[in-house]
Amino acid sequence: MKLETLKPIREVEIDTEILDDVKMTEEDTFYFTSITECNHSYFEKVDFTEFPFENISCYDVVFKNCDFSNIVWNREDRFSGSSLHSVTFDHCKMVGTDFGNCLLKKVTFQNCVGRYLNFSEVTFQDVCIDSCQFQNCVLQDAKCKKLEIKDSELLELEVQHASLSGIDVTTCVIDGLKTDLESIRGMIVNPEQALSLSKLLGIIVK
Repeated sequence: MKLETLKPIREVEIDTEILDDVKMTEEDTFYFTSITECNHSYFEKVDFTEFPFENISCYDVVFKNCDFSNIVWNREDRFSGSSLHSVTFDHCKMVGTDFGNCLLKKVTFQNCVGRYLNFSEVTFQDVCIDSCQFQNCVLQDAKCKKLEIKDSELLELEVQHASLSGIDVTTCVIDGLKTDLESIRGMIVNPEQALSLSKLLGIIVK
């Protein structure tokens, strides 16, 4: 995707459910009600709480400094099986954002801030969470085929029935983790994290 080739969304006439090769900034107004697919596009400083961006599958899309607070990406009553492929979230706000039941493939979250994110029943396939601050997130019944988490704060994270085996969180803060033993079996941690987890599991270290 080359930014110089994208058309401002205000100049595009949309007569289908597919949005291609557009760019949108805080100065633009566009309602995504009829859109189900977005490809090769760029969004910067867009407040999606004003223009709900839901039930939309994306390919090759960048969201920079956007607000996705309380957006439900995949509303089951209208559409199911949303997929995000080759998508980057850069410095985005995500409070109450719901990715439940989505496929995330080659997706990057970088320098994002959020609370109460829902990743329940999500399939992570080549996903990177880098330098993010997430709190009170839920990772339940998720499939982590390839998930990288680095230099991030994941406070009060709840992980249930989602295997984190082989995932390295040694550069992260995972204080307040709520989980079951099977979910974290094989997770790679540093000594400080191991001590904290031992208390969580009722192990006494002398």
